[in-house]
This record gives sequence, C-alpha cells and structure tokens, in this order.
Amino acid sequence: MARRRRAVRKNSRSKSSPRRPYKRSQNKTLKERFLTTAIWGLSLINITLIFSLISNFFASPEDTRLTVDPVPPVEKKVITVQVLNGCGVQGLANEITQYLRNKNFDVVDIGNYGGGWDLEQTLVLDRVSLESKYAKKVAKELGVNKNQVAPQLEDSVQLMVTVIIGTDYKKLKVYKELQN
Repeated sequence: MARRRRAVRKNSRSKSSPRRPYKRSQNKTLKERFLTTAIWGLSLINITLIFSLISNFFASPEDTRLTVDPVPPVEKKVITVQVLNGCGVQGLANEITQYLRNKNFDVVDIGNYGGGWDLEQTLVLDRVSLESKYAKKVAKELGVNKNQVAPQLEDSVQLMVTVIIGTDYKKLKVYKELQN
C-alpha cells in the first residue's frame, strides 16, 4: 500500500500543479546577441564547407584537373652603363659607347674621368652588385680581364656599371674590333 500512495502522490502532484516551461526574458544582453550571431555565422560556414567537400568528392576527374598557365618569359635586365675616358684619347669614349650600344647595353653617361689622364688599366666598376655580375658582362664584351672588375656600390648613382678607359685600351678586344 505504501507504494500505491507514493505513486498516487506523484500522479496527483503532476495533475494538481502542472509545471510551466522555462520562459526566457525577451531582454538579451549584448554578449548573448553576439554569441548567437557568432553561432549562426559559424554554422553557415560549416554548411558551406560541407557542401564544398561533398561536391568535390563526387566531382568527375575532368572537373578537378588543374590547369597551368604558361610562364611568361623573363625579361633580360638592361644594364645601364657610364663610360669615362681616363686615358686622354679624344673620342675613344664615344667609340666604346657606340660599341656597347650595338651590344644592347644602355649607355646613359659619357665623360672624362675625374682622376686624370694617366689611368694605367681599364676598370669596370659594378655599382649595384657585390658579385659584380653586371660589370662582368660588360667586361666580357669589352675584353677586360676579370681582375680589373670590382664592385663599388653607390646608391646615389642611377646606373649599374661604370667603365673607366685606361691607357691599356689598345689591348682590349673592343679596340681591336673598332680598328677593323
């Protein structure tokens, strides 16, 4: 009988006083609004990612093939050169300038060397590279020895290589070609 009473009590309690469902207040805090918006946004992102995964999984191999664009050819950098006359032979700097321009070098300045007319060896100075890679190209065209090529970096100068013609100009390949 004791069991019946308990059962009856439980039934009578639920019938006599029904529980009301928990009702939230309509005034949400800013934090609750932000979290709700964040949850909806993340849910939307998840749905998009799942759709993308499923569509890629069922895609045919032709749809997923990668296409490679052809690589554009690398432009050769134009080497800007300054030619200075350090031996005193009139017009020699102009002749060497024309020779370098015919070999696709951009000679931007021609003049006399400020150190005088008695420079014994022709010098090729690289103004932008410690490895003297630009000066070596110019020196090769002129026939200047590698030991006469040196880096002399200078940020203020807008050119890449300076050629200073010395009194040994008659030994250079360029002079021999100009004479023929």
